[in-house]
Amino acid sequence: MESDFKTLISFNLGNQIFAFDSLKVRNILPYEEGNVTKVPNTKDFILGVINLHGNIVPVTDLRVIMQIENWTNTRDTSIIVVSPEDKLESQFGIVVDFVKEVFEVGNDKIMPAAFQNGMGLIDTFEGTVQEKDEFIHMIDLMHVINQIESKNV
Repeated sequence: MESDFKTLISFNLGNQIFAFDSLKVRNILPYEEGNVTKVPNTKDFILGVINLHGNIVPVTDLRVIMQIENWTNTRDTSIIVVSPEDKLESQFGIVVDFVKEVFEVGNDKIMPAAFQNGMGLIDTFEGTVQEKDEFIHMIDLMHVINQIESKNV
C-alpha cells in the first residue's frame, strides 16, 4: 500500500530549491575539496571520488548537470550521499549549495512537472511542490543516474 505522503530532503542549487526522496539519503557530508580525489579523463560534472567507510563513492556536481551558473563553494556546500537502489555499490555523492530541510508533503500537493530545461531533461523531475511561498522541484534520482551514465562517464 502506497503512503499518502512523501518525506523529502530539500536543498539549494543556485537560487532554486530542489528535493528528492529522503529515504534514498545515506549521508550528508561537508564538501571539502581536499577530500575529493580527482579522477582523470572524466566529464566536468564528475568531481572525483571519496572514501566513505571503506567504500569508493563517485561525487557529481548537480549544479553542473542542471546548468546552474555562477556558483561558488561555501562552508555550506555539502555532499549528499544517496543510494537510489538501496545498495552500497550504487551509492554516489551529489554536491549541492546547501541542504535546507527534511519535510513531508501530501501526494495530493505534488503538481506534475510540465517543463524542461535546456538539456531536454523533462523526465528529471517527478513534480513540483509549493511550500511556504516557494516552489520546490522534485528530482527523479534514477533519471539523473541514467543521464550521468548516458554521458559516457
